Amino acid sequence: MAVNFHSPEGPFDTSHGLFRLYNAYSIPSGHSRSVGPVDLFPQHDFPTLVLWDLNIHHSASDATRLLSNYDQFISSPYFDRASAQLFSLLNTPGVYTRFPFTSNHRPAVLDLSIANTALLPYFSSWNPSLPPTGSDHTARTITLSSPLLKPPPMGLNWKYTDLDHIAPLLADLTLAAPAVLPTLQSLDLWFDNCLAKITHLITSNTPTKRPSSYSKLWWTPELTQLQRIHHYTSHLMRKNETSPALACVAGNTYFKAIQSAKRVPWSQFLANVGS
Repeated sequence: MAVNFHSPEGPFDTSHGLFRLYNAYSIPSGHSRSVGPVDLFPQHDFPTLVLWDLNIHHSASDATRLLSNYDQFISSPYFDRASAQLFSLLNTPGVYTRFPFTSNHRPAVLDLSIANTALLPYFSSWNPSLPPTGSDHTARTITLSSPLLKPPPMGLNWKYTDLDHIAPLLADLTLAAPAVLPTLQSLDLWFDNCLAKITHLITSNTPTKRPSSYSKLWWTPELTQLQRIHHYTSHLMRKNETSPALACVAGNTYFKAIQSAKRVPWSQFLANVGS
């Protein structure tokens, strides 16, 4: 089943006037499914979200599951087609979406959410923690929002922390002593209380800031080049002027480079904290 959402100004922004949602279900039926990979993952320039439960298993969604040759035979065409069309899995890999009521079946990752590249910039979160519905499948929440309508959260501007004012306050700060014979729980509670007092003293003397929606401190010229290659090869693939495999490699290289670039400032932060 496919549902189209039309909006003159675009569901998320003005660049796309259409958002399409595919919902597919198929029961096990020998070596085939009622919905084929080509029908499930077409070429679209507009945001597209695919929700499926085809009763298939794959290492991309559940890496810890021991797959049979049958599982690989059935699932590979779908995941290969999704990769070739530059669709990305929104699920958290390994998080079960089905908990059988019978003891002779084990939990599994069956309900998948997959988005194309046009939708990925608007993806915020995938959450399977809704209350039970009575089904053996979990209910999930997928949050989509426009980056321009979703202001970045307020942060602390450590550059302007008033250290001269904080230093004497820290020196005069009185912390309770731990119990003489503490338990693990009481020691954890004492540590959390002391840390909360110190943290509050520092953060209350640090101004806040809201970075720009376009602010990406981790962005590099190399990422700009990889982004251009990714979009260029995607354009050629849609015109059948290059192979899907080449476009897939360019896309995966670009997105992996983004993840690596994001880890750099976080690693630097942890190094500074440790020192």
